[in-house]
Amino acid sequence: MTEQITMENAKDWHVCGLVIQGNPKKLEAIQTALLAIPNTDIPALDAQTGKLVVVMQSHDQHLLHQQMEATREIDGVIDVSLVYHQQDENE
Repeated sequence: MTEQITMENAKDWHVCGLVIQGNPKKLEAIQTALLAIPNTDIPALDAQTGKLVVVMQSHDQHLLHQQMEATREIDGVIDVSLVYHQQDENE
């Protein structure tokens, strides 16, 4: 059995902060789709405007980029803005 890669045992760990603008009428479905993405959290949202603050994390920058781009395809998502990125290296 392969050990799961975590922040503690990964060589690199990436954290991104996104602001996602969505259709307020589809906000519940957007939230469900976002939370289905591994290592994704929604620490804040405004249901009236359809804005969500989303944090995504991964050990693989390419996988993280794919996951961020996939958010654009979620039904009801209008715009996705990357507002923060940090990479930590474990030695």
